[in-house]
Amino acid sequence: MATNSSGIGALYTAVVQDLVAYYDNAVLLPNPALIVNSFNIAGSAGDSVKVPLTDAWTAGGSSISEQANVVAASDQSFSSTGVTLQAVKRGAGTQVSEEALEDGQFDVVRNAVLTRLSRSIAQATDQAGFKVMLNNTETAPGNGSELTGTGANVELVNQTTINGGANGNIDVNVVFSPEAMAYMSKREPMVKMQEDVEFDRYIMTGTLRNAFGQLRPGFIKAVASADGIESNASLNCNLIDFATAVAKLRDINAPTDDSGFFYAAVTPGCELALSNELNGVGGTGTSSIGSLSDIGNRVLLESVISEAIGIRWVRSNNLVENIVNTI
Repeated sequence: MATNSSGIGALYTAVVQDLVAYYDNAVLLPNPALIVNSFNIAGSAGDSVKVPLTDAWTAGGSSISEQANVVAASDQSFSSTGVTLQAVKRGAGTQVSEEALEDGQFDVVRNAVLTRLSRSIAQATDQAGFKVMLNNTETAPGNGSELTGTGANVELVNQTTINGGANGNIDVNVVFSPEAMAYMSKREPMVKMQEDVEFDRYIMTGTLRNAFGQLRPGFIKAVASADGIESNASLNCNLIDFATAVAKLRDINAPTDDSGFFYAAVTPGCELALSNELNGVGGTGTSSIGSLSDIGNRVLLESVISEAIGIRWVRSNNLVENIVNTI
């Protein structure tokens, strides 16, 4: 790679060294706290991981007689099928002109390249993960009816209270157990660069290979909310919906994290609806505890409310959004 630029070599080195750190800071789901069953097969042969599952998720047997068959009392055998995670390539590219390096500050160019590459592949990863979490495939549900009925992959807890109808489509938030999903990494984020002499620029790409798997769809509950930023009480979710999701998970003994919490990933619009419910603004709920600052809302949501209903809250722009409301 011949170049007269004194900065391109340093830029490439900096991006290679820092891309993983920037990616890790931007991505949500590939996190052992959110997905306990995580596997890294980088450097290994093959591009898939098969995760075995027990045939049934049941309580152990009780009052077992001496020398009786313990397995027959509560069979927790592993099935021969399980769930297979197949690596998928994700990537993003950007172009850096020679003039950008000559005229711009090095740190500005470096940060722009890192932000563009890392956030793009992080967003692609999270979007894929939430689609698999909801639909058991990297394709989003086509409409709200796919979240209801016997063919649904996960249960929608508020199908009788969400009422978008002709007023708009819906977003789908999720409440889940750390044992609900599996994640596999085949290639950590990596950078390649090529000089494009015809246009006097450099092409930089960031790629990775990973995959998600839905292990226990029963350990995932969906909560519908109005699409976008909508404060109308009749169109949006509320804390009761999330408390219901937690109760349903507890009812089937879905595992929590070490502190006894499930996780809820919500859209910014749903977060707004919950904040409005907490401070009584806009009439989105029956709770009225006086006007609170945004920080106060967040503290209340993460401490008092979390302790009460057993949820750790995370906000994401990568949930399944804007699907046709046919509920």
